[in-house]
Amino acid sequence: MNKYIAKLREISEKPERLIIGLMSGTSLDGLDIALCKISGTGRSSSIEVIRFTTIEYDSESRGKLAAIQSKDKIDTRSLTYLHSELGDFYGDWILSVLGEWGIKTEDIDLIASHGQTVYHAPAETENNLNATFQMVDGDHIGQKTGIITISDFRQKHTAVGGEGAPLAGIFDEVLFRSESQSRMLLNLGGIANFTWLPTIESGEKVITSDTGPANTLINEAMQKYFQQPYDEDGKVAAKGMVHSELVRYVLLEPYFRKPFPKTTGQEDFRLTYIEELMEGHQIELLPEDVVASLMAITSQSISRAVDEVAGDQKFVCFVSGGGIHNKTLMDDLRKRIPQADFRSFEELGIPADAKEAAMMAFFGNELVAGEGFSIPGVTEEKVHLGKISLPG
Repeated sequence: MNKYIAKLREISEKPERLIIGLMSGTSLDGLDIALCKISGTGRSSSIEVIRFTTIEYDSESRGKLAAIQSKDKIDTRSLTYLHSELGDFYGDWILSVLGEWGIKTEDIDLIASHGQTVYHAPAETENNLNATFQMVDGDHIGQKTGIITISDFRQKHTAVGGEGAPLAGIFDEVLFRSESQSRMLLNLGGIANFTWLPTIESGEKVITSDTGPANTLINEAMQKYFQQPYDEDGKVAAKGMVHSELVRYVLLEPYFRKPFPKTTGQEDFRLTYIEELMEGHQIELLPEDVVASLMAITSQSISRAVDEVAGDQKFVCFVSGGGIHNKTLMDDLRKRIPQADFRSFEELGIPADAKEAAMMAFFGNELVAGEGFSIPGVTEEKVHLGKISLPG
């Protein structure tokens, strides 16, 4: 028997597991690495984030990724090379941070890697196939580190009829639904997504969906006009003036009229699309006004989604992702959604920046030790997410 198959069985039977979760989002800011201690499975799971760090992509890597992400036409040689190259980089980075943390690789049970989304293509009609593609080869990570690696979590979701996103609804409902407190878990990454968790006693159904752009358009504008990776603390947006007509034109786009749940990606929201819209309507703006308007697009698309799903009822909104650090965005959300008590996701026991990396660790744990999940609105069948790469 392959020794790693035997090791997988041994890992699955342990009372708790040490799993490294990896997440790199569409905002291309870097790789989140969360070392998690997980006991139990499913609703009996307990997750503790022991260590967390983010390794920022350098400008060269960010440029390579931007050249292939969400493009209709790309250099397939570059894509193929990056698939392997980033796997090696991830492996090196993991070994480096484990060294800094004083943790031996043999103490780690699993690595759970989301990968880097290249293209997201939900079906346009019921008869079409949902598809999504995340690169960064799990075999390279596993071989470099000597640690069993799980990747490609979104593929099974599409294989059973889902859109492959957002995955957060499964994680959120299992771990964070409350008997008596209505909650919304809002993640502000490149794309904004939420999970609406009405109280268990209400009997209402859970809804999870993307809402539209969060940081992706703002980051693109900052990189183009200010040569900065993102709008730190929302300072640039705070100086600019929102162009309400531009915001209105964007929010009239077909995506925002689709019913929940729905998914999207940079394929639908790119800075070139905004610039073409401005040109078509003869709108000329200062760079800081563009950033302010993009912030407003994010805020208003989220607030509209919240109004549609939650109405006027009061609830607690736990926020995660890089957008939580954008003070201008968060202030605008508080103004537009007064029925929400905004709090950091950290109050639920996981650092706000680490949520999605911890979520990958959770799904890795479930693949190896859990019984699987049904996917609401897709299938009642129990499914497991992820593919396993064995070292050696």
